[in-house]
Amino acid sequence: MHIVLTENDLSRLKPSTRADILSTLFPRTEASAGNGEFDWSDVVDLTPGEVELFMEGCAPETIAGLRVIAENGPVIHATLLQQAGIENYGHFQGRVTKRTRTVTGDRHAFLFTWDDWNQAEDGVGRYAVTDTTHRSLRVYFDLI
Repeated sequence: MHIVLTENDLSRLKPSTRADILSTLFPRTEASAGNGEFDWSDVVDLTPGEVELFMEGCAPETIAGLRVIAENGPVIHATLLQQAGIENYGHFQGRVTKRTRTVTGDRHAFLFTWDDWNQAEDGVGRYAVTDTTHRSLRVYFDLI
């Protein structure tokens, strides 16, 4: 049996259904999941279309923070977010996580992962997105 889904067909599906279909057709590999320095459990890959939808519900400061990740990622030291006026990393992380869960329909989803900040010399660690999400962010910000 063959089923053809166009981009228009996919866009009409619930975000969680679309994510399920895409993850089944294009399973995440080590290349898209990054390296072993981070726990990638529940970290999602966002397509360019999903990033566009994501940004529709974001505050300008959040968008600016995600641009920093697009420009410098897929792994950044959190202090780079200060370029976007973000100093409260927990607040930024919470806003991004809430929006990720709204867009994907997955109440356990995360857009990025982080390392153990207790091990960081300055008490501030790194954030990382998957290669797929990083590419999608770069597309959104016309960096490709």
